[in-house]
This record gives sequence, structure tokens and C-alpha cells, in this order.
Amino acid sequence: AKVIENTQRDLNIALVNELALIFQRLEIDTLDVLEAAGTKWNFLNFRPGLVGGHCIGVDPYYLTYKAQQVGYYPEVVLAGRRINDGMGRWAADQLVLAMARRGLVQPGAKVAVLGLSFKENCPDVRNTRAVDVVRGLESFGLEVEVFDPWVDPEEAQREYGLEVRLQLEGAGPYRAMVVAVAHREFAQLGAAQWQALLEPGAVVLDLKGVVPRELGAMRL
Repeated sequence: AKVIENTQRDLNIALVNELALIFQRLEIDTLDVLEAAGTKWNFLNFRPGLVGGHCIGVDPYYLTYKAQQVGYYPEVVLAGRRINDGMGRWAADQLVLAMARRGLVQPGAKVAVLGLSFKENCPDVRNTRAVDVVRGLESFGLEVEVFDPWVDPEEAQREYGLEVRLQLEGAGPYRAMVVAVAHREFAQLGAAQWQALLEPGAVVLDLKGVVPRELGAMRL
């Protein structure tokens, strides 16, 4: 029962992630569409984003492994897993493409990733897909700094080899930024505080819809 509960959530998130991939090409804001769809009483309010953790990102594989043992290939469940597991690298690629359009991609350019835990207001970094964003950005030669006020820096170093800063004060300015996790410390920042972290013309990719709209951040 627990496995299929988490599989159901995984597939629902995969659906809105796929919608986000489509809407990005249509130049439609996903969160605006979901807000409008949510005016119908029976709409299921799932949001796009990174899917990690020790349950939702793992349990579907128990089910698919057992299914294949008994001769059934679970197409829908594995399709959802492929979509969700690919979102971190997709986010990194989208940020770099946007930077390239502005001539901002240079080896050593400073980029910030806000959030490392697998969900908001939680210290758990097990199976976090925010790491995929970091690795993707690093593969382009960018200098990535990670901020998360909730995680244990020693655990982040031990598990992923990442140095994590706890506070944004005094950080930056950055040529680009990804908001990967909607910790309340990030959601409470005002427009002026966000701007203080960024170089003029910087690119921001907001995966969680917490950056003030007037700053013109790309949104998932």
C-alpha cells in the first residue's frame, strides 16, 4: 500500500513536470495554468519540481522491479520515473541556454543553487535531485555555490562532496541562480534582497515559484 501511494504521487508530479516541459515551449507559465485549473473543485493540486527523497523517488522502483520479475513491463510507472529523474539536468541545461543567449557563459562564472535538501523546510538530503542541477552546471565549467539553511554541511560533504553555505548574507553577486527548494528563508526574501544577490543582467531559474514576479525570473 505504501509503495503504490508513493508511486501515485510520483506519477502525478511527473504529469505536471511534463506539462511544464510542454508549456515552456509554448511560452506559457505553468504555475499560472495550475492556479486557474485549481478553481475546479476536484482538480489535484500537484506542482512541478525536483522529485527526490527516500520514498517517492525510490518506491516506484520496488514495484517495477517486482513487476518485471513476474513478466510485466510497467510502462507508465517507468515513464514517470524517467521524466522526474531528468528534471535536474533539464533545469541546468535551461539555465545555461539562457545564459548563453546573454553571453554570460564563461568558465568560472559564479552561479548559485538555492536548496539542497529533497524538499522544503527539511534537512534530509537523501536522494536529493538538487544535486543533478549542481552537477549539470558544473559540467559546463561554471563555479557553483550551494546554499541551504536546513542541511548539515558535513553530511552534504560526506554524501555528495559538496560545500554548502548556510546563509545568503554577504553572498554574490552571481551571474545566474537556480532556486531548487522552496525553503521559507528563500520564500520570504523581497525583490531588493534578490537583486542584491545578482549581477546586472543575471539569469534566474525559479523552480518553485518563490521569486517575485517583477524580477522576470524563468519559472518551471
